Amino acid sequence: MTHATEQSSAHSTDRWENEGGPASSATMRSSDDLQSELKRYGITPVELTVFDWGGYRYSNSRDAIAAAKRRGRVQAR
Repeated sequence: MTHATEQSSAHSTDRWENEGGPASSATMRSSDDLQSELKRYGITPVELTVFDWGGYRYSNSRDAIAAAKRRGRVQAR
């Protein structure tokens, strides 16, 4: 019985690996590998400005200002 369980377990692992394999950590890849993959798929990095106010982050400055106005907080310069 034990042998069948081990065989079944190994088989399920093989099937899983055939569906994409084990997950690999991003830290395991070299910077060159990462750059090659980004280029291969046409992925380009984009810088993003984030506005931080009251413990929240906003990608839109108007939303950050509106939140600050709702709370009635004005910071002195």
